[in-house]
Amino acid sequence: MESVINDLLPIQAPKKPESYDVLFGVPIPPIERLRIISADQFEDMILEWVDGYLKSQYSLVYRSGGAGDMGRDIVAIVNSDPSNYIWDNYQCKHYEHPLHPSDIWLELGKLCYYTFSQSYTVPRKYYFISSQGLGPALSGLLEEPSRLKTGLISVWDEKCRKKITSRFEIELTDELLSYIENFDFSIITHCPPQKLIEQYSITPFYKYRFGGGLVKPRPQAELPQDSIQPEEVRYVSQLYEAYSDHLGQQISDIDELKKHSKLYGHFNRQREDYYKAESLRRFARDELPYDEPFEKLQDEIYRGVVDTAEDDHPDGYVCVKETIKEAKKLQITSNILIKYIDGSDRSGICHQLANKDILNWVKK
Repeated sequence: MESVINDLLPIQAPKKPESYDVLFGVPIPPIERLRIISADQFEDMILEWVDGYLKSQYSLVYRSGGAGDMGRDIVAIVNSDPSNYIWDNYQCKHYEHPLHPSDIWLELGKLCYYTFSQSYTVPRKYYFISSQGLGPALSGLLEEPSRLKTGLISVWDEKCRKKITSRFEIELTDELLSYIENFDFSIITHCPPQKLIEQYSITPFYKYRFGGGLVKPRPQAELPQDSIQPEEVRYVSQLYEAYSDHLGQQISDIDELKKHSKLYGHFNRQREDYYKAESLRRFARDELPYDEPFEKLQDEIYRGVVDTAEDDHPDGYVCVKETIKEAKKLQITSNILIKYIDGSDRSGICHQLANKDILNWVKK
């Protein structure tokens, strides 16, 4: 019997874990990660999604969730003109189960009551955004808005009357009942978690919530223009000072520098490196929602080279070369931009720092 079983079920050795898994654990799929983040983080993520992926649709997006929000988590304004005010509401629900009808009656009660009392206008669209999606019962209700209406009216005393506000009870008066009966419940809709993640992945915030690193290739850096651009003036002036210090004669423009071929070649390479570092800065700005990674890179390079820059050197030109040599030796391991950085970027960042007088080549 044992040999027959062995023929049918070949023995498989345990799968060898990847080194990444040993260090950090098995990666969590985005759909699972969506379910384990906190409710507060979930609201932040929805704000980032609306403001990032859908920002072309809105003039202003802000988070209103919290005590006293009157059933408005994320407010997205299309048109703020008081005579034609248009907005959408994104209601966030981070539960351990798909949304059931019982999870939304209070929210619909708030929507109807606060628009009835003119605390705010009726939104163009009202989205339920759930980390677990919708259950089949609620999906069916959203497909038939008239059932939302009758359902809300039937559970008003149980789900809404004492819970919309703690200050007083909201009775279903004839006026409020008439308002609900004429309310357009077709504005109630939702966004499935899969679609949310797909759209959110296009925003620069995705990498911070779900990881995966930067996936886009870095674009080719521009070459320096023949003339010195206004944004280059300070670091170029610092290089002129360094060359002057080295030669013992004043260098104040490119024409004078061209007489010294070695220094002129060095100067052109430094400009190319500066432009390359600037391209990295723009790439980081476009791909990431915050400037922090590039600023941290600049700070790490500064802290790694400042002692060399402040050491005694025969002249400013030697100071430049020794500082850049030190920058190229630095071990940078934790920055998200690490796989995009090369020696020219490190050199260029030194000149970015010189452009702000954070590094100086000639001691005054």
